[in-house]
Amino acid sequence: MGFHLAERSFPFHSQSADHALDAALRHWAARTPDAPFIVEADIGTVMTYAAIASAVRRWRQALGAAPLVIALALPGGAPAAIAWLAALTGGHRLVLCSPEATADERRHLSETQRPDVVVVARRTDTFGRPDARVFTAADLATLMSPGAPEAVSAAMAATLAPRVGMARLTTSGTTGEPKGVWLTERQIAWAAEQVRRSHRLTSADRGLCVLPFFHINAPVVSLCATLLAGATVVIAPRFSVHHFWEWVAREDITWASLVPTIIAMLLSTEKPAFLPGALRFVRTASAPLPIARQLAFERQFGVAVVETYGLSEAASQVAANPVPPGRRKVGSVGRPTGVELVIAAPASEGADGMAGDAGDADDGGYAPQPLAQGVEGEICVRGPGVISGYEGDVDATSFAGGWFRTGDLGYLDADGYLFITGRLRDTINRGGEKVAPREIEEVLLAHPAIRDAAVLGAPDPLYGQRVVAFVVPADPWNARTEAALRAYCAARLSAYKTPETFYVATALPRNANGKLSRRALQGSRALEPAAGGATA
Repeated sequence: MGFHLAERSFPFHSQSADHALDAALRHWAARTPDAPFIVEADIGTVMTYAAIASAVRRWRQALGAAPLVIALALPGGAPAAIAWLAALTGGHRLVLCSPEATADERRHLSETQRPDVVVVARRTDTFGRPDARVFTAADLATLMSPGAPEAVSAAMAATLAPRVGMARLTTSGTTGEPKGVWLTERQIAWAAEQVRRSHRLTSADRGLCVLPFFHINAPVVSLCATLLAGATVVIAPRFSVHHFWEWVAREDITWASLVPTIIAMLLSTEKPAFLPGALRFVRTASAPLPIARQLAFERQFGVAVVETYGLSEAASQVAANPVPPGRRKVGSVGRPTGVELVIAAPASEGADGMAGDAGDADDGGYAPQPLAQGVEGEICVRGPGVISGYEGDVDATSFAGGWFRTGDLGYLDADGYLFITGRLRDTINRGGEKVAPREIEEVLLAHPAIRDAAVLGAPDPLYGQRVVAFVVPADPWNARTEAALRAYCAARLSAYKTPETFYVATALPRNANGKLSRRALQGSRALEPAAGGATA
């Protein structure tokens, strides 16, 4: 069954999604060859659909038809986009790596994945694989140079026949050990189509991407959703608070893909006179968006914030709020998109939830039993974009009967909107009272003296755990500030939820997508109790 998009859209068909990205690139290169597909924000270079299609075709020809393992370690830009599209449409296995990865991290990736090809900034960077073929960003950029159409021989046509590729990412590892996730072109195309549909993207849209290409968000949400829409994506190699609004104005941006950390940084800027201009909305994902910051952003800039929920295990987006003029709910990540989603009791709570033989991923008859509306439980999803297991079959109990137990806690309201309340493993057990860190973090972040905050459970000989808060103050911290914050929390939280100790930091550890690393925070020795911040 195919579902047809808006006018001037690529006809995405779910049953032939294996080659959807290849078909979309061919479609737009033939129909609108001179339309801009990728714009590089920092230098303003414009690449048309015809130019990108030609570059992908040329690189696939250079790689050959035999499946290869390709390690990619480039910042966002046209070369990284070409590598993604060529690998996914050419039957190759793309292994993602941060451009800032350490030598040990690269060595580990090389030993476990054994890349045949590496795509890097410097030719001397071979990932410790002296026999690997090396391509630089400059090499891929030359493939976009204009030239006469290539004559396609029979042998070349066989090389260029679409083949289903895969991409390997790692989960963030911010709350547990990082795990390998393999996604097929079908899964990536499916998730990208859900983004295109839920955000109502058309060929008239111009998106801004400032997120890294070694996580799932930028390649799927910004690049592939734009491709399916026949639209334009403006890519920056990294976020810049000084250039962000300049890019939005200069490039007539209609939507931007951000994370909550960027929302917080933009709140320190003045509202440009041109806003809202063409900007329809900004969307956030990758980490919870504090309600106070969403409301402050919308008041300050007059631009809607669309909160979404995504998972590497589902090739990105699984829920999203409607874009304007649809009904957005503050504090919610919206409705499910392209997945079945239920709230179930965690497996440890018995057979009413995900208990039983949870490790049997082949048990097609297995299904979690949904909890009542409004009742908090574990978020479970399944659908065409959801993987069936991690690399090496680690953490197999997270998968059963096609369902993925996310480890995230939340509930569904009467309208089917999802509200995320925290992580199962982050829940604090204080003397039998269950405490959700996010509830306390929302209170802390609503106080004007706090720029950033994180709440954790610390060992306690009497209660098992006690509530502690790590805060980044907006102004110099003193005993008066702490006293005011304690009173503020006491007026809004039950006594057992109020932090007993405050730790002060200049910044909290977060990954490239702004997700808090609670593991790093718990193991940090650099954070000392604030003045007057002994256990209350």
